[in-house]
Amino acid sequence: MDIKDTFIKLTKYNIPYGTESYLVDYLPKDIKKDSIGNYYIRIGNSKTMFTSHLDDASWGYSMEEVNHVFDGDFIKTDGTTVLGADDKAGVTIMLYMIENKVPGTYYFFIGEESGMIGSNGILNIKKDWFKSNFKRCISFDRRSYGSVITRQMGRTSCSNEFADSLIEQYNKLGLVHRKDTGGIFTDSAAFIGTIPECTNLSVGYFNEHTNMESQDIKYLEKLSELSIKIKWENL
Repeated sequence: MDIKDTFIKLTKYNIPYGTESYLVDYLPKDIKKDSIGNYYIRIGNSKTMFTSHLDDASWGYSMEEVNHVFDGDFIKTDGTTVLGADDKAGVTIMLYMIENKVPGTYYFFIGEESGMIGSNGILNIKKDWFKSNFKRCISFDRRSYGSVITRQMGRTSCSNEFADSLIEQYNKLGLVHRKDTGGIFTDSAAFIGTIPECTNLSVGYFNEHTNMESQDIKYLEKLSELSIKIKWENL
C-alpha cells in the first residue's frame, strides 16, 4: 500500500456527515456495516480496538472536490476547502495496519465531527459487548506530533502505566512520543468508563477544521510503518 497515494485518494473530496458511504470502495472488501452506519472489521484474536472517522469538518456542505497543493513534506489545499486530514490520516494508518494483518477490531466511525454520532450511537446499543471484548481503545486522530492523550473532555482516559508503555515502544522505534493531558474529544472518548484504556495519538495534521489544514505526509508514513510493529496486546 502506498501511504501517500492512499491519503490523496481519501481526501479527493470533502466528506461531511451523511456522505461517508462514498469511501466504502477504499475500505477492505470484507468490511461490515453496523446498524448506525459505522464500518468495522476484526482481524485475529485481540482485545484492542482501533478507531478513526470517515467524515471531515466540512459541515453542511456537499462533497466539494479538494485541490491538493504540495509544499515539501506537507499536503495542503488551495484554500477553498478543508483538506480532510482530520481524519483521513487516521483512516490511512488503519488501512495500512489492516493490510499488514495487525490483530485488532478496526472501527471507521461516521459523524465524529457532528458530535461523535457513530461512536456514541453504537455504544448506546452495544455497551456490554464493548465492555466485555476490549481492554484498550486507540484513536488515530490528534493534531501535531507525538501526543499520547491521557485525558479527554476533562476526564482521565487512560492510565499513566498504559501511556508510558506505548510511549516506550514508539520511542525505541525512533518516533518520540509524550503524554498529553490536553485532549478535547474524539471517538475514543465515547468509550471512557466502558473500555479501561482509551487514548488518542497524533497523526501529523495541523490547522484542522480550517481551509489552512495541512498534513505532514512523511510523519504519516513513518507512523504507519511503526504502528505495525507495536505490541498492542502487551500494553
